[in-house]
Amino acid sequence: MFNWDNYLDSLETKKIGIINVTNDSFSGDGTYVSREKLLSKFEIAKKRNIKLLDVGCMSTKPKFQTIDTDEESKRLDFFLQNISEYYDYSIDSFNPIVIRKAIDNGFLIINDVTGFKEDRLIKIAKEEGCGMIVMHKNPNSNYLHEKMNYKNIVEEVNSHLQMQVDNLVDKGINEKQIAIDPGFGFGKTMEDSAELFLGLENLIDTYPVIVGYSKKKFTELLKMTNNEMEEFCLKSGVSMLRLHIDN
Repeated sequence: MFNWDNYLDSLETKKIGIINVTNDSFSGDGTYVSREKLLSKFEIAKKRNIKLLDVGCMSTKPKFQTIDTDEESKRLDFFLQNISEYYDYSIDSFNPIVIRKAIDNGFLIINDVTGFKEDRLIKIAKEEGCGMIVMHKNPNSNYLHEKMNYKNIVEEVNSHLQMQVDNLVDKGINEKQIAIDPGFGFGKTMEDSAELFLGLENLIDTYPVIVGYSKKKFTELLKMTNNEMEEFCLKSGVSMLRLHIDN
C-alpha cells in the first residue's frame, strides 16, 4: 500500500512536476503529440531533481471543454509510449477508465480535482492501495469552477476537506494513502484563493498538504516572487508543491 509519510521521506525535492498531455492547457505548455516537448520536460525535471510527475490528459482550466473517454485515453497512450522509467507518476483525472489504465501501467497516485466524489475511483484506490490527492470540493457546488460564497475560507475549506477524508476512511481507505489539496482557483475567487494561500499554516495537519498555485492568476495579489511563494508554503507546513516545469 502507498504510504505518503514513507514516500515523502524518500524524496530529496518536495516538488511535483506538471505534465499536461493536452493541446489546450491554460499555461500553454501542453505536450500532446509532441514527443520533443515531452522529452524536454523530462530533462528539465531531472535537472531540478524532481522525482514525481503529475500527468493530466484533459485540461481543467475555467470553462474547459470535457473530452470523451476515448480521447483522454488516447492522450494517455501517447504518454505511455514515451514514458521515462526514471520518474514516479500520478494521474490527474476523474475518469475511472483512464485512471485504471494509468494505475495498471505503474502510476502510484490518483490526483482527482473533483475530490473523489465518484465511488468507482474510491474502489480503485481501495483495491490497488494507491496514493490519493484529495482536492477540496465545496459540497454545495454543482460544477468544478462554480464560485461559492465564503465567510471564513480557511475554516470552511478545512471543514469540507475533513468531511471528504472522513468519507474516504469510512469507505475503507487507509489514512496513510491520503494527501489533501486546498484547490486554489477551483470554485474560488482570486481574493478567496489569496486568503486561503496566506492561511495555509491553519489547514488540517493530519494529512500531507499539496498545493498547486503555479501560473494561477490569484498569485498576482500576493506580491511575492516564485521563490518567496515556495518558501512561504514550506514554512507553513506544506508537504509538496505542484509546479509547472519550465525552462
